[in-house]
Amino acid sequence: MSNSESRDEWTTGTRQAASHAVVAEALRQRIALGGFGPGDRLPTERELSAAFGVGRNTVRQAVRELADEGLVTTTLGRNGGTRVAPTRPGRDGSRAATTATIRASLRDYMEYRLAIEPYAARLAAERGAGAARRELVAMLATDVAHLGEYHRCDTAFHLGIATAGGNEVLAEAVTRARAEMFVGGNALWLGSDWSRVYPAERDFGSAFREEHEAIALAVLSGDGDAAEARMRDHLHDSHRQFLALLDQFAAQD
Repeated sequence: MSNSESRDEWTTGTRQAASHAVVAEALRQRIALGGFGPGDRLPTERELSAAFGVGRNTVRQAVRELADEGLVTTTLGRNGGTRVAPTRPGRDGSRAATTATIRASLRDYMEYRLAIEPYAARLAAERGAGAARRELVAMLATDVAHLGEYHRCDTAFHLGIATAGGNEVLAEAVTRARAEMFVGGNALWLGSDWSRVYPAERDFGSAFREEHEAIALAVLSGDGDAAEARMRDHLHDSHRQFLALLDQFAAQD
Protein backbone atom coordinates (compact mmCIF):
# COMPACT_ATOMS: atom_id res chain seq x y z
CA MET A 1 0.00 0.00 0.00
CA SER A 2 1.38 3.41 -0.91
CA ASN A 3 1.90 6.17 1.64
CA SER A 4 -0.82 8.28 -0.02
CA GLU A 5 -3.29 5.38 0.21
CA SER A 6 -2.34 4.87 3.83
CA ARG A 7 -2.92 8.56 4.58
CA ASP A 8 -6.30 8.36 2.86
CA GLU A 9 -7.27 5.53 5.19
CA TRP A 10 -6.17 7.50 8.25
CA THR A 11 -8.03 10.58 7.00
CA THR A 12 -11.15 8.50 6.53
CA GLY A 13 -10.76 7.27 10.09
CA THR A 14 -10.44 10.85 11.28
CA ARG A 15 -13.67 11.78 9.52
CA GLN A 16 -15.49 8.81 11.04
CA ALA A 17 -14.23 9.61 14.53
CA ALA A 18 -15.49 13.19 14.25
CA SER A 19 -19.18 12.43 14.68
CA HIS A 20 -22.03 14.88 14.29
CA ALA A 21 -22.22 15.14 18.09
CA VAL A 22 -18.61 16.36 18.19
CA VAL A 23 -19.28 18.93 15.45
CA ALA A 24 -22.47 20.06 17.19
CA GLU A 25 -20.57 20.59 20.45
CA ALA A 26 -17.86 22.57 18.63
CA LEU A 27 -20.47 24.88 17.09
CA ARG A 28 -22.33 25.08 20.41
CA GLN A 29 -19.15 26.26 22.12
CA ARG A 30 -18.40 28.71 19.30
CA ILE A 31 -21.84 30.25 19.75
CA ALA A 32 -21.40 30.38 23.53
CA LEU A 33 -18.11 32.23 23.06
CA GLY A 34 -19.86 34.88 21.01
CA GLY A 35 -18.08 33.96 17.78
CA PHE A 36 -21.51 33.69 16.17
CA GLY A 37 -23.93 36.17 17.70
CA PRO A 38 -27.74 36.21 17.65
CA GLY A 39 -28.92 36.53 14.06
CA ASP A 40 -25.50 35.76 12.55
CA ARG A 41 -25.49 33.37 9.61
CA LEU A 42 -23.37 30.26 10.07
CA PRO A 43 -20.88 29.33 7.34
CA THR A 44 -22.39 27.18 4.62
CA GLU A 45 -22.60 23.41 4.95
CA ARG A 46 -19.77 23.11 2.45
CA GLU A 47 -17.59 25.58 4.35
CA LEU A 48 -18.20 23.84 7.69
CA SER A 49 -17.46 20.47 6.13
CA ALA A 50 -14.12 21.75 4.82
CA ALA A 51 -13.18 23.55 8.03
CA PHE A 52 -13.91 20.58 10.28
CA GLY A 53 -12.65 17.91 7.90
CA VAL A 54 -15.91 15.95 8.04
CA GLY A 55 -18.57 14.91 5.54
CA ARG A 56 -21.46 17.22 4.71
CA ASN A 57 -23.95 14.73 6.14
CA THR A 58 -22.14 14.98 9.48
CA VAL A 59 -22.48 18.78 9.38
CA ARG A 60 -26.15 18.46 8.41
CA GLN A 61 -26.88 16.23 11.40
CA ALA A 62 -24.97 18.56 13.73
CA VAL A 63 -26.95 21.61 12.58
CA ARG A 64 -30.19 19.65 12.96
CA GLU A 65 -29.21 18.87 16.56
CA LEU A 66 -28.63 22.56 17.27
CA ALA A 67 -31.93 23.43 15.62
CA ASP A 68 -33.74 20.93 17.84
CA GLU A 69 -32.23 22.72 20.84
CA GLY A 70 -33.43 26.08 19.56
CA LEU A 71 -29.90 27.44 19.11
CA VAL A 72 -30.19 27.95 15.35
CA THR A 73 -32.92 28.35 12.77
CA THR A 74 -32.76 27.41 9.09
CA THR A 75 -34.72 29.07 6.28
CA LEU A 76 -34.80 28.34 2.55
CA GLY A 77 -34.46 30.65 -0.41
CA ARG A 78 -31.89 33.11 -1.74
CA ASN A 79 -31.62 34.92 1.58
CA GLY A 80 -31.99 31.78 3.62
CA GLY A 81 -29.45 29.77 5.54
CA THR A 82 -28.78 28.81 9.12
CA ARG A 83 -28.67 31.62 11.65
CA VAL A 84 -28.07 31.78 15.37
CA ALA A 85 -31.35 32.18 17.24
CA PRO A 86 -31.97 35.20 19.50
CA THR A 87 -30.35 34.90 22.92
CA ARG A 88 -32.56 32.97 25.31
CA PRO A 89 -32.88 33.54 29.08
CA GLY A 90 -30.35 31.57 31.07
CA ARG A 91 -27.68 31.45 28.38
CA ASP A 92 -25.90 34.70 29.30
CA GLY A 93 -22.69 34.49 31.27
CA SER A 94 -21.66 31.15 29.79
CA ARG A 95 -18.62 32.46 27.90
CA ALA A 96 -16.18 32.24 30.82
CA ALA A 97 -17.19 28.67 31.61
CA THR A 98 -16.99 27.66 27.94
CA THR A 99 -13.57 29.27 27.57
CA ALA A 100 -12.29 27.40 30.63
CA THR A 101 -13.65 24.10 29.28
CA ILE A 102 -12.01 24.56 25.88
CA ARG A 103 -8.74 25.65 27.50
CA ALA A 104 -8.63 22.50 29.64
CA SER A 105 -9.51 20.28 26.67
CA LEU A 106 -6.78 21.85 24.52
CA ARG A 107 -4.27 21.32 27.31
CA ASP A 108 -5.14 17.64 27.57
CA TYR A 109 -5.00 17.03 23.82
CA MET A 110 -1.76 18.96 23.38
CA GLU A 111 -0.09 17.11 26.23
CA TYR A 112 -1.09 13.84 24.58
CA ARG A 113 0.12 14.97 21.17
CA LEU A 114 3.41 16.15 22.67
CA ALA A 115 3.86 12.66 24.09
CA ILE A 116 3.45 10.87 20.74
CA GLU A 117 4.01 13.13 17.71
CA PRO A 118 7.64 14.16 18.34
CA TYR A 119 8.57 10.48 18.58
CA ALA A 120 6.58 9.76 15.42
CA ALA A 121 8.68 12.42 13.67
CA ARG A 122 11.86 10.74 14.94
CA LEU A 123 10.76 7.39 13.53
CA ALA A 124 9.89 8.98 10.18
CA ALA A 125 13.38 10.48 9.97
CA GLU A 126 15.26 7.41 11.11
CA ARG A 127 13.45 4.66 9.21
CA GLY A 128 10.94 6.26 6.84
CA ALA A 129 11.23 5.35 3.17
CA GLY A 130 12.96 7.95 1.02
CA ALA A 131 9.87 8.50 -1.12
CA ALA A 132 7.70 9.14 1.94
CA ARG A 133 10.20 11.64 3.35
CA ARG A 134 10.49 13.48 0.02
CA GLU A 135 6.72 13.64 -0.27
CA LEU A 136 6.55 15.53 3.04
CA VAL A 137 8.81 18.21 1.57
CA ALA A 138 6.76 18.30 -1.63
CA MET A 139 3.66 19.07 0.43
CA LEU A 140 5.19 22.42 1.41
CA ALA A 141 4.55 23.72 -2.11
CA THR A 142 0.80 23.07 -1.90
CA ASP A 143 -1.45 26.06 -2.63
CA VAL A 144 -3.54 26.80 0.47
CA ALA A 145 -6.26 29.36 -0.15
CA HIS A 146 -8.50 29.06 2.90
CA LEU A 147 -9.01 27.43 6.29
CA GLY A 148 -10.47 24.23 4.87
CA GLU A 149 -7.46 23.67 2.61
CA TYR A 150 -5.11 24.46 5.47
CA HIS A 151 -6.85 21.83 7.61
CA ARG A 152 -6.55 19.19 4.87
CA CYS A 153 -2.87 19.96 4.23
CA ASP A 154 -2.05 20.05 7.92
CA THR A 155 -3.78 16.71 8.47
CA ALA A 156 -2.07 15.12 5.48
CA PHE A 157 1.33 16.32 6.70
CA HIS A 158 0.98 15.10 10.28
CA LEU A 159 -0.52 11.77 9.27
CA GLY A 160 2.13 11.42 6.57
CA ILE A 161 4.79 11.68 9.25
CA ALA A 162 2.94 9.24 11.50
CA THR A 163 2.63 6.59 8.79
CA ALA A 164 6.17 7.07 7.42
CA GLY A 165 7.66 5.66 10.62
CA GLY A 166 6.00 2.31 9.98
CA ASN A 167 4.32 1.96 13.39
CA GLU A 168 0.59 1.46 12.74
CA VAL A 169 -0.35 1.70 16.42
CA LEU A 170 1.41 5.05 16.76
CA ALA A 171 -0.15 6.29 13.52
CA GLU A 172 -3.60 5.42 14.79
CA ALA A 173 -2.89 7.22 18.06
CA VAL A 174 -1.89 10.38 16.17
CA THR A 175 -5.06 10.15 14.08
CA ARG A 176 -7.33 9.79 17.09
CA ALA A 177 -5.58 12.59 18.97
CA ARG A 178 -6.19 14.99 16.10
CA ALA A 179 -9.74 13.99 15.20
CA GLU A 180 -11.84 15.51 17.98
CA MET A 181 -9.29 18.14 18.96
CA PHE A 182 -9.36 19.75 15.54
CA VAL A 183 -13.10 19.72 15.20
CA GLY A 184 -13.31 21.75 18.40
CA GLY A 185 -10.14 23.72 17.69
CA ASN A 186 -11.10 24.68 14.16
CA ALA A 187 -14.37 26.12 15.45
CA LEU A 188 -12.23 28.84 17.04
CA TRP A 189 -10.79 29.83 13.67
CA LEU A 190 -14.14 30.35 11.92
CA GLY A 191 -14.63 34.08 11.40
CA SER A 192 -11.87 34.90 13.88
CA ASP A 193 -9.48 37.83 13.76
CA TRP A 194 -6.32 36.15 12.47
CA SER A 195 -4.20 39.19 13.31
CA ARG A 196 -4.00 37.86 16.86
CA VAL A 197 -2.04 34.91 15.46
CA TYR A 198 -0.65 35.86 12.03
CA PRO A 199 0.42 39.18 10.49
CA ALA A 200 -2.13 40.48 7.97
CA GLU A 201 0.19 39.78 5.02
CA ARG A 202 0.75 36.14 5.98
CA ASP A 203 -1.58 33.90 3.97
CA PHE A 204 -2.54 30.30 4.69
CA GLY A 205 0.03 28.92 2.23
CA SER A 206 2.89 30.85 3.81
CA ALA A 207 1.72 29.83 7.27
CA PHE A 208 1.62 26.15 6.30
CA ARG A 209 5.11 26.21 4.79
CA GLU A 210 6.73 28.20 7.60
CA GLU A 211 5.18 26.06 10.34
CA HIS A 212 6.14 22.70 8.82
CA GLU A 213 9.31 23.29 6.78
CA ALA A 214 11.80 22.67 9.59
CA ILE A 215 10.12 19.37 10.46
CA ALA A 216 10.01 18.19 6.84
CA LEU A 217 13.66 19.02 6.22
CA ALA A 218 14.77 17.30 9.42
CA VAL A 219 12.83 14.18 8.44
CA LEU A 220 14.24 14.31 4.90
CA SER A 221 17.81 14.52 6.21
CA GLY A 222 17.26 11.53 8.49
CA ASP A 223 18.04 13.56 11.62
CA GLY A 224 15.85 12.00 14.30
CA ASP A 225 16.96 14.38 17.05
CA ALA A 226 16.13 17.45 14.97
CA ALA A 227 12.84 16.02 13.69
CA GLU A 228 11.69 15.28 17.23
CA ALA A 229 12.72 18.73 18.49
CA ARG A 230 11.14 20.62 15.57
CA MET A 231 7.85 18.75 15.97
CA ARG A 232 7.82 19.58 19.68
CA ASP A 233 8.44 23.27 18.89
CA HIS A 234 5.64 23.23 16.32
CA LEU A 235 3.12 21.74 18.75
CA HIS A 236 4.00 24.32 21.40
CA ASP A 237 3.49 27.09 18.81
CA SER A 238 0.13 25.61 17.77
CA HIS A 239 -1.02 25.52 21.37
CA ARG A 240 -0.09 29.18 21.82
CA GLN A 241 -2.08 30.10 18.70
CA PHE A 242 -5.24 28.44 20.02
CA LEU A 243 -4.79 30.08 23.41
CA ALA A 244 -4.37 33.50 21.76
CA LEU A 245 -7.75 33.10 20.12
CA LEU A 246 -9.31 31.96 23.37
CA ASP A 247 -7.90 35.03 25.09
CA GLN A 248 -9.49 37.16 22.36
CA PHE A 249 -12.91 35.64 23.02
CA ALA A 250 -12.52 35.88 26.79
CA ALA A 251 -11.76 39.61 26.50
CA GLN A 252 -14.92 40.37 24.54
CA ASP A 253 -17.86 41.92 26.34
